[in-house]
Amino acid sequence: MRSDNTMKVLIVIPAYNEELTIGSVVALAKKYGDVLVVDDGSTDRTSEIAREVGAVVLKHETNRGKGQALKTGFEHALANDYDAVVCLDADGQHNPEEIPLLLKPIIEGEADLVIGSRYLNNAHKNIPFYRRIGLWVLNKTTVLASGVKITDSQSGFRALSRKALESLELNADGYHVESEMIHELAEKGLKIVEVPINVRYDVPKKHKKNPVSHGVGVLAKVVGLIGYKRPLLLFSILSLISFAVAGVFAYWALKPYWSGGNVFLTQAIAAGIFTLIGIQLFVAGLTLNVLARMVRE
Repeated sequence: MRSDNTMKVLIVIPAYNEELTIGSVVALAKKYGDVLVVDDGSTDRTSEIAREVGAVVLKHETNRGKGQALKTGFEHALANDYDAVVCLDADGQHNPEEIPLLLKPIIEGEADLVIGSRYLNNAHKNIPFYRRIGLWVLNKTTVLASGVKITDSQSGFRALSRKALESLELNADGYHVESEMIHELAEKGLKIVEVPINVRYDVPKKHKKNPVSHGVGVLAKVVGLIGYKRPLLLFSILSLISFAVAGVFAYWALKPYWSGGNVFLTQAIAAGIFTLIGIQLFVAGLTLNVLARMVRE
């Protein structure tokens, strides 16, 4: 069943060992479109249950990461002439009944990427505090990378138009695919909007990975994306940090001199070294920025 009479919708659900929740997620989602479950190397009954409930299942033989699972789903959508794709997590955190909210801006031609945001209706208050801090950092770095003001860059509940699918050239394997998607579509001038969604956190197996290592890993990938796509921004930030450290050492070195004593030589040398590092970082950023522009052109 499709969400309207003209648009052909595919609901892509990447899944890894989600036998406890995949059945209910598929059952609720299939009211709004065809359902494709991309089983990313599960060792439990995820694929079997998804098929029994009515989903098409594509399975990776090994766990290749969420980014690769989504790429498989997007390729299937393009090959089978779908007009829009909705991405939905398999763990039950997202409410499939909200799928029409994400599709509406695409159906009306108002957006190419619609992100379900936990921050637009205060649903983020249910997020554990330590995760809120991590999400804030990831949101800010994604905004820096993409130049698009997004409140919930890491939300996996999102919808894409066919134009967006045809424009994507994803390289991400893991969870930083969400940030890469935003940056890539923004760079190509496609319109990105957010709609409010609700999220549940009382779901089984809600943490498959250590949240700290997971967050650091995603952050490293996003920072790398900034360095590759916007090197002047990244190197300017690093340069300012180096200059700030140089300023601290300079103050430390000169403080006794202002009181009638001698300059601390070691701290003065450190200030000079960090000043040179800051200059070199800024020059490197300028150089890489020119090269990045040449490559893109």
